[in-house]
This record gives sequence, structure tokens and C-alpha cells, in this order.
Amino acid sequence: MATLTESAGAATDRGGYLRETLAILWPESASIERRGRAGWRPGRVARAAGQTEFLVLPNAERPVLLLPRRPRRAAAAALRDYKASAVGRRRMVFRGLAVGAQLGLADMLPDRITVGPAGDGPDANVAAYLSKVLDRDLVVSLRIGPPRANRKPVLELLSPDGEVLGFAKVGITRLTRELVRAEAAALDVLAGAGLTRLEVPRLLHHGQWREHEVLLQSPLQGSGRTVQPAMLTSAMAELATVQGVTIQTVGQSGYWRGLRSRLETCGDCEPVAALLQVMADLQGTAEATSLAFGSWHGDWTPWNMAVSDGQVLVWDWERFQGGVPIGYDVLHYRLQGAVERNVAAAQSAAEVALFTAPMTLGSLGVRPGSAVFVAALYLIEIATRYLQDGAAEAGARLGDVGSWLLPALSRFAGRFPPPQPREGAQS
Repeated sequence: MATLTESAGAATDRGGYLRETLAILWPESASIERRGRAGWRPGRVARAAGQTEFLVLPNAERPVLLLPRRPRRAAAAALRDYKASAVGRRRMVFRGLAVGAQLGLADMLPDRITVGPAGDGPDANVAAYLSKVLDRDLVVSLRIGPPRANRKPVLELLSPDGEVLGFAKVGITRLTRELVRAEAAALDVLAGAGLTRLEVPRLLHHGQWREHEVLLQSPLQGSGRTVQPAMLTSAMAELATVQGVTIQTVGQSGYWRGLRSRLETCGDCEPVAALLQVMADLQGTAEATSLAFGSWHGDWTPWNMAVSDGQVLVWDWERFQGGVPIGYDVLHYRLQGAVERNVAAAQSAAEVALFTAPMTLGSLGVRPGSAVFVAALYLIEIATRYLQDGAAEAGARLGDVGSWLLPALSRFAGRFPPPQPREGAQS
């Protein structure tokens, strides 16, 4: 079985990651055709029946999207939907690019990739497998994300006339296989939750292809409008209750014990020791503070959501979890949005998240006296995730938690006031 090399070099090299990914999804059948420049060329194959020719955007060294060259309607649909979260002028840009693709202007792109079946049957390649699952002919577009530990192939499935049929995720490493299984389970739970303010994809299929985990989910079509703060808060509040809400003393909660246990399994390194010290410094506060615990999306950001017909549409549910302090989603949304705009100011953004928490979390019913502590717990949670996943080794921009999360947390823990009498229940 082909596997992706889980190393920093392969992870941070987009071109190398693409080559390895193609070898997994289309075993021994990918070739590169380049026009006008020298570059990697595993070998040419003559185009034949059953093969697909992709255009590489923007090029084979820095790929972000593999666009089917034909049919043009499918190529246009893949470009139009590439950034489903885009609003305003940015959304119009992708619509303009889609029109160009339908007119054939995408053929001017310099890099081509031809893939085809490596044998017969649904196990020949991932497109054949997905075609059998849907029981219809389809065209695929492949998205290549930035370096990060949870990066995985995401394929948009399209009919030849450009209808979006769904999105498939393929877990090809240990971590991503776990995450694909987790997302399938999350979508199952949410399907029966009776959500009214929030819409999530429907799980169409979850299975294994060549020992890789495959999840197929329905598409979500946003309106292109900007989400209003009140609508966003309402959707996050609804999600927090889908598995019930409990009031617990933090220090006696399974969440606090589990967080420390997860940290302890991350190995003997300076960031782990520093985070465990922060938790030790906060132990008294944890024993004196009761919080409301509920569910959270786990990675709710401006780029994995849209709005339509009075609902907030949210995808990427692989980090969904219950039994966490209510408020994590809004903290994550604000922090990740801030660091996306300015990575250099990440440490400042973490400190802002701490000291603006009373205002940020008030709309979710978190009391001012507990809000800063909730924000600190959230930052420990995210730091632990990055350490567990090996985010720094994978080349993630914010993977080095020692450079931005730890300084903010350490200063906070040293200044945190002595424990006060335990607070009452939160709504």
C-alpha cells in the first residue's frame, strides 16, 4: 500500500506532497506534462480512454487546485466553488475565473497532469471507487491545502455538466485516517440533532479504499453574504447544546483530567513541560470554578462556513467534541481569523483573546469572572492539539506553540488572581 511520507520535508514541499498524493490516489498512473519550463517529469503517457487531464493552479511547484481540463462545465464549477466561504469582491473573482474556464481560457495554464486507471475495477483509483459509490459517471477536482498535520486530499465530485455531487476526503496518514473516521461519526450525530440555526453536510458514504479512509459528504451552497454576528453567535449556542449541557467544577471534570493526560503523552519536551506548569499554576482556580460544558465544532473559522436562508452553513467537522467548556468556538473563530490576517502578530492575538474574553464570551452566557479562565483553557487545548498532531514538524505556520501560545499563557498564569469562591451555574 502506498503511503504518504510523514516528514517535514515532504509536508512543507507542496510539489512533493502533490506527487506523493497522486501516487496514492492514482497508483502508478500519473504523468506530468509541462510547457515551456524545465521541471519534474516522471514520464509521459499518451492520453487514452479512461484518463483525465488536469490543469494545475497556479503551477506544479505551488499547487492549490487540480482542475479538470474537460468537460469545461465541470472545470468552471470547480473554480466557482473553490472558495465556498468567499464573499463580496473575492466571490466575484472566482465567478469570473469560472467563466474564463468555461470559455477554455484555463488551457493557457502551463502545467498539466494526466492520470488514468491502473487496472480495472473500483479499486483501480479513487475516482473509480467514488464513481461506484455514487453509481454514476463523475469528474473530480483535487484541492491541495497548505502544510499542516491534518492535510489530506479533498476531492470535489462533479457531473460532466457541472453539477456538484459532493466532496470526498481521503485519510492517507495515521492522523488523517483518524480524523476522517471522527468526522463521519460527527456527521452521524449531527444528522439527528434537529438543528435549525445551523446546517451541516449530510454523510453520503464512509468506507475504506485501499486501506485508506474515505468520507463522502453533500455540498453546502452559501449565498455569498457576510454572516452577521448575532446569527453566528446563535448558531454556536445551538451547537453547544446538541449533546446536552452540564455544570461541573473544572478541576474535578473529565475534561481537565483528559487535557492533562493528553499533554503528558506528547513526550518530554520544553513546550509540554511549560504547559503542564501552566496547568499546575491554574489548578487552584480550576478547583474553585464551575463552568458549563457542552459541544464545539473544534475548528470553526471564517473559511469553513457560509450563510444561506437564515442559517449558518459549516463544514469540516473532524474535530467535533463534547464535554468542553462552552465558548471555545467563538474564541477559536476570533483567534484564527486574527492570525490568518497577520501571522506575525500571533502572540499578540493570543493575549488579546485572553483579555477580551469577558466581552467575547458574554453573548454565550459565560460570566465575566470565568471568561478569562475559559480563554486560557482554550489556548491550552489548541497548544495540546498542535503538539499531539506534530504540527511544527508538518510545517504548519503556527505549529511552533513555544513562539506564540506559551508566552501568552505563561504570563497570564503568573498574573491570574487567587481562586475565588466557586461561581454558580452559567446559562
